[in-house]
Amino acid sequence: MFSEKRKVVISVNEIDKNNAGPKAKTDIDKILKKQNFEIINLRFNWHSKVLKFKYINFDIPKIMKNLVADEIVFQFPTYSRALMNAFIKNIRNYTSANLIFIVHDLECLRSFKDDPTYKIEEIKWLNEADGLIVHNESMAKWIRNHGVTTPIVILGLFDYLNPQPINQDYQYSKTICFAGNLKKAQFLSKIPVKTVLDVYGPNFKSKLKDSVRYKGVYTPEDLPAHLTENFGLIWDGSSADKCDGVYGEYLKYNCPHKASLYLSSGIPIIVWDKAAISKMVTENKLGYAISSLNELPDLLNEITSSEYSKVKKNAITFSKDLRSGKHIIDAIDAIEQIIF
Repeated sequence: MFSEKRKVVISVNEIDKNNAGPKAKTDIDKILKKQNFEIINLRFNWHSKVLKFKYINFDIPKIMKNLVADEIVFQFPTYSRALMNAFIKNIRNYTSANLIFIVHDLECLRSFKDDPTYKIEEIKWLNEADGLIVHNESMAKWIRNHGVTTPIVILGLFDYLNPQPINQDYQYSKTICFAGNLKKAQFLSKIPVKTVLDVYGPNFKSKLKDSVRYKGVYTPEDLPAHLTENFGLIWDGSSADKCDGVYGEYLKYNCPHKASLYLSSGIPIIVWDKAAISKMVTENKLGYAISSLNELPDLLNEITSSEYSKVKKNAITFSKDLRSGKHIIDAIDAIEQIIF
């Protein structure tokens, strides 16, 4: 599928002795390595001013001076303005490679939503690439509307290299789970009493309704083995009536990685109907979209075993694409055809 060019993936992760890097990034590294990409995985401590000075003035220039490549795929962003500027500057100064960004997050819509200077800078970075791979049409539209002219290809959901067997249980028992950082899942206190929700992840608060059952915290690789529920929930914020707050609003633009977790496990989704992925979920019959958590009891009661079997079958079929790396392979192929 890929032409015989020298291709490199650059992934930058914060130094953390307990974390080799976010799974979305490490999975892309593994997938593209099999497509004959060279992987440059950098572990930086961007909270240290001394080390950041060293990275910017010595390490990054040295890497780029010695790098011979026709194509550089950069896992964007680095979550440090100074490092992001340094990478782009040195890639352009020392290589003639085409530069492709795989956009994992738009921080101007999330962590720096209230900082107009960050939005200006992030748009500038996106315009300095030769090609962009972004989550979905909503994200692409936002980027275009804010002045980015770089060619764009849609990724869809992030692939999820899932080592666990696909959940093949078609029996419908009205069960639902939520996996994620429970510290920011304030909506858990608003789950309808009639809905039993199994939750997985760190920072669980014990003072919740009995219908919210804590199931523990596991690695991204081990977690799918414990997901036996009928549906996975995608929701964020503090409200039952809508997804609110910074992360809730961000669902209008991103493809959350937990969607890939659920579907790669063969588990259909229930998602907020204003989320960017809701259209994909409903059109492909991979689950259901709701406007409020208060709809959950009626929805779960109304779904028949036959209807559940259909969305379950579709989720299992979809899981095979996510496990194979098809999404990022197809997106790389499409952006290459545009820019080469």
